[in-house]
Amino acid sequence: MTLSFLPMLVRLVFLLLLGFVAFCLLLYWRQEGMLFFPEQAPLETVRREAQAAGFRLWPEDGPEYRALLAAPAGQVVGTCLIWHGNAGSARQRDYLAAPLLRLGMRVVVAEYPGYGARPRGSLREAALAAEARALTVEVQRRFGGPVIVIGESLGAALAAAVASDPTMPVSGVLLFTPWFDLAGAARVHYPFLPVGLLLRDRFDNAAALRDYRGPALVVTAGSDEIIPAAEGRRLYQALATPAKRLQEIPGARHNDWVERITADDWREWLGFVSGNR
Repeated sequence: MTLSFLPMLVRLVFLLLLGFVAFCLLLYWRQEGMLFFPEQAPLETVRREAQAAGFRLWPEDGPEYRALLAAPAGQVVGTCLIWHGNAGSARQRDYLAAPLLRLGMRVVVAEYPGYGARPRGSLREAALAAEARALTVEVQRRFGGPVIVIGESLGAALAAAVASDPTMPVSGVLLFTPWFDLAGAARVHYPFLPVGLLLRDRFDNAAALRDYRGPALVVTAGSDEIIPAAEGRRLYQALATPAKRLQEIPGARHNDWVERITADDWREWLGFVSGNR
């Protein structure tokens, strides 16, 4: 009886293994849809809602726009370039822009291809990083002076990619709820999968910032259910720059940390990444 059962057990194991491999292949080919959740709208809707939030399309007021721009009411003291998280769109990031505008910063919020009213394009890491660098160059060309790069969640990877290039005019880096690398964040949610083998792009913040030596501030949410605070702590520990700081917001989750910080926090953090400690 034991011997007769063996072929059935082998077939069962084979079918389970085949199913697991098929599942992994499905995830491999569909991972972009699992990582990016764009909010899309017609151009007129984006323009109208952006203006209501204090933004305008930039650098072109049309379908070729690549970001939203907002300027402070008074004197401009610097420029912040922001890459937002993987969901929604740039016009929904007024909660990042507003406190910076009150501190006299010009704010540019980058938009990803296929988000808002932007045409679809590549969301692969190399393409996004190249576009991020080109946008940084354009910001510096139009407005002059160094730029503070800010990344939120997935957007931290684009801020890190810009800061990794010594030719970029970056004066400081501010990262909100970042991961160490995408593989580490993915393992939290898929511990049973060989995510290191399945990922097509690495989005490795630690590797990108390995040679960066300017001011860097990492802000984590203490109860983050999407990117655990431990990921941000690992990233902070890996930074080689002597001008680094870690700020954890106790009890905050991935999408409510901004409700738990004050104007004084923003002022202090901006001063640090600006080099005015």
